[in-house]
Amino acid sequence: MNPGLSKKEVPQMGTKVFVFLLIVLGINSLRYGTYLLEGSTSIYYSVCLASNVLSLLAVIILRVRRKETVECK
Repeated sequence: MNPGLSKKEVPQMGTKVFVFLLIVLGINSLRYGTYLLEGSTSIYYSVCLASNVLSLLAVIILRVRRKETVECK
């Protein structure tokens, strides 16, 4: 943990960063998904698709949790 921040002052992800991550992860997920739909059986594409989808879900969940904590304050 950053020694300059207390437990209550955890840095939050900005809206621009959130939108950027959604765009990049969405495009990558579509790209790897298309490779798999075209018939590629490479494990590399499957792993990349899974990691992109999981990252996309994690970003969305973190954003929802952030909104819930802001609304509760």
